Parts: sequence; C-alpha cells; structure tokens
Amino acid sequence: MREILAYIKIMRPLNLFQGAIAIIVCATLMAQYPPWWRILLGIAVVWAYTGAGNALNDFYDAEIDRINRPTRPIPAGLIRRENARLFAVILFILGSLLALPLMNPHLAGLLVIALLLLTTYSTVFKRRPLWGNIVVSAILGLAFVFAAIIFGDYRRGLPPALLAFGFNLIREIVKDMQDIEGDRAVRARTLPLKYGLSPARNLVIAFTLLLAVLAPLPYVMGIYGKFYLLVLITAVEFPLLYVIYSIRKDHSPVNCGHLASVLKADIFFGLLAIFVGKF
Repeated sequence: MREILAYIKIMRPLNLFQGAIAIIVCATLMAQYPPWWRILLGIAVVWAYTGAGNALNDFYDAEIDRINRPTRPIPAGLIRRENARLFAVILFILGSLLALPLMNPHLAGLLVIALLLLTTYSTVFKRRPLWGNIVVSAILGLAFVFAAIIFGDYRRGLPPALLAFGFNLIREIVKDMQDIEGDRAVRARTLPLKYGLSPARNLVIAFTLLLAVLAPLPYVMGIYGKFYLLVLITAVEFPLLYVIYSIRKDHSPVNCGHLASVLKADIFFGLLAIFVGKF
C-alpha cells in the first residue's frame, strides 16, 4: 500500500485534480455539453500524460530534490529512480492508447507536441533560463486546448489556456526563487541563478501586473459574462496584487514558497471564474 501511495504521489495528485477541473470546465464552455464518456476519457488521458511528465521530471531531478524536496518519493527512498522512468513510459503509452477513441488530426498534432515537450523539458528546456518556465507553463495550458479539441471547438479552450499559461509562468519563476539553494548546489541554470534574485523578482512583478491587466479582457470582448468579472476581481485580482506587494518587500526563498502556494490556489479561483463566466 505504501508503494502504491508513493506512485500516486509522484504523479502529483493536486496537478491531476487541476487537470480534471480543466477538462470539466472546458466541457461547460461548449455549445452542447459533451457526453460523459468523452469527459472521463479526456480526464484519463490528461492524468496519464501529467503523471508521466511528473514522474520523468522526478527521475531527472533526483539530486536536486534531495536538497529542495527530500520528501518526494525518490529522495525519500519510496521509489527507485529507474522505476520512476519506467512508470513514466508506461503512463505515456497508456495515455496514448486511451486517446485513440478521441482521435482526430488536430488531436494527433497536439499529442505529438505534448509528448515532445514533456519528454524534452527536463533534458533540454529546464536547463535554459526562462525557457524551462515557459515550456512547463505551455504544457499546463495545453490541457484546455486538448479538452476543447476533443469536445469539438478548440477556440473555446484558448482563453483559459492563455490564463493558465500566465498564472503558471509566474509561479514557475517564483518556485525557482524558492529553490535557489538546491539549484545552486547542483549547478542548475535557472533564471534567479543566472541573473540574480532581484531581476527575477522584477520579472515576476512585471508578469503579474500584465496578467492582472489582461485577465479582464475575456469579459471586455464578450467571451465571458459578468460573473466571470465578479469572481475575477474578488478572488483572483486581489491575490495577484498581494503577490506583487509581498515579493517587493521580501523575495527570500521562504516567502517565495508561500507565494507559490498562493498562486497555486489562485489558479483554481481562475478556473472558477471561467466556469461561472458562461452565465
């Protein structure tokens, strides 16, 4: 049982939950609500690909995690490093097989892109300052595009995909600021390590301010209704302003860890805003 829980943990249950919510939210945005079998199959594919990407990331980050996140399954000795890679391969194969009943040319192209990004993130992009942050944020945003494609209208997935990309890009940079000591120990090439904490902080402030300004655009453009704007202002914009205020005063690893948690929670309120936006 302990080993089973370790494999579930390496898939990141909170990320899986976020992926499921993304699929369900996109389903509600369609002109006609999709059949449940298609929704459940979509969730299963996203879970398999997300879990595989996280397991593969933990395989490559085993040494970094011994310093930054020693409770993760590999550094904690719950899963052997090689078994994590094998688990990732199995999940990639499973996700691809589950996607076959949903397949169309757009979906095939998206899955190829997702596979390339997920398998090269840790070995290629993560070692390049900012590029790694951009790629992992794009991967998370693709969940909305994937859902919209399998439900028949990819255009309805673009606004939430862009919002998710913006939220996660900010959070990824903040997490790099949080992990600076462990990354320095293994000579990682993150944005804060290459350019310093202050420039990274300034970039977080700029991106957060840009997101706060652009987030109301779907309401202004008539894509989402008044309830989107209401939830956005009360539950999303204020936390974003808090992030700007807090990181200006304190960009220490401890506070960045706190702000990363705030941003992660704020993503769910963003999904809620999109969900109620159709009303």
